[in-house]
Amino acid sequence: MALPLCLLALIHAAFATAADGNETSTGRRDGWVSQPDGRGTFDILWSCLFTIFLCTWVSLHLNVPSAHETYRHQFSRKLRWMLQAIMAPEFVLAFATGQKVEASRSVEEFKTLDLPDQERCKWTIRHGFYANMGGFVLQPRESAAFPINSKQLLWLIKRGYVDYPTMTAKEVWDKSKADGFQKSLTCLQTGWFIIQIIGRAIQRLPITTLEITTLSFVLCTLVMFTQWANKPLDVESPTIVKSTKNIAEILIEAGPAASQPYRQTPLDFVDNLSPSWLTEVQPHLRFRTGPKMRPLPRFTNDRFPVIGAGPDAVFLFLFTMAYCGLYFVAWDFDFPTPLERYLWHISSVAMAACAFIFWVCETYQDGHRLGRWERWAAKLSTSKDGRINTMEKQRRSRRFIPVWEIIIMTPVTVVYTIARTYIVIEVFLCQRSLPIGAFETVQWSEFVPHF
Repeated sequence: MALPLCLLALIHAAFATAADGNETSTGRRDGWVSQPDGRGTFDILWSCLFTIFLCTWVSLHLNVPSAHETYRHQFSRKLRWMLQAIMAPEFVLAFATGQKVEASRSVEEFKTLDLPDQERCKWTIRHGFYANMGGFVLQPRESAAFPINSKQLLWLIKRGYVDYPTMTAKEVWDKSKADGFQKSLTCLQTGWFIIQIIGRAIQRLPITTLEITTLSFVLCTLVMFTQWANKPLDVESPTIVKSTKNIAEILIEAGPAASQPYRQTPLDFVDNLSPSWLTEVQPHLRFRTGPKMRPLPRFTNDRFPVIGAGPDAVFLFLFTMAYCGLYFVAWDFDFPTPLERYLWHISSVAMAACAFIFWVCETYQDGHRLGRWERWAAKLSTSKDGRINTMEKQRRSRRFIPVWEIIIMTPVTVVYTIARTYIVIEVFLCQRSLPIGAFETVQWSEFVPHF
């Protein structure tokens, strides 16, 4: 609540030098407009800022923090992700979609376990989310504890190092700190905001660029709620999974596969949590942030989604392009100056183009990560067995994020960041001069039938 209030105070101070709502000959009102005769500048700003705050704060479902983290560290991490959601909500949505896909895959993988039904609880997508967010922590005998994800847990269970978890889906959900009031408030506010936008569109009242931008956050939030519907929120304490073996014994018995030094946890050879910002991008930038302790005390939130080519990938692509296309709605809006309108056009096109290039590159590289192209090539080959073995070795030795993708995506990321930054700044600059109709309120009585 304090963040939107602070922003309102700063914006009001910036407009304080202008007279109260000076009306120009071009049908605009400049400066800070009071609200007695309709909605004012405060009404527009408060409605949008409060909605954006709820969308970017309440919707975030971050991973389990490490045992010794303070509330300040957890708060600052969530604040950083909130800023990330403001700058690029579609990318946060991609993370949410990837986590849902990974949790769904874990359900299928756990079906391969050959255990009597009475000895296990049904593994659900909630279990998958909980495991992949660091909900299970392995405590080997006489060794340091570290989090394990669903793939690593399954590997340990199959080899008898740990017991099958006895947690039910309800017990997993009991770990969640989901605040029903916050989510209800978010749904009510976003629902009312959408109704306001629809009402203004029907009555042909001007809609501001800030409201269009807020609408994009609302749509992303609704989809994020859907993707994270089964992910526990704000879990603070993980579930300890004990093993009678120490980590050295586990690695020795794993054989040559576990002979390489690990980068994140001793079970990297099962799943090395790649690709992620921490492991694939920061080494090229010659700096490192995040947990420095090894094994990792917690799972970072920056693992890039490996979504595949299923319905979730198609939906995410279409939604991302629709999100970028939403800014084209303001193409013919009445901007304070022609230059601002022209820059809005350039930024809108740049965002859509960058998003499309990103998807082309990621779809191609994602096919290599999952071996999709190799499987398709093998089906067309006459010597299938030898070709599959060769391509599988090549796939395993290939980097998750190759140099060519870094070369292409670096300028794309820079252009997208500049375009997005301009739009975020411009939506507030536009508030200094708006069409007179922007301050008119929706006449809801016109929607009531009169007999």
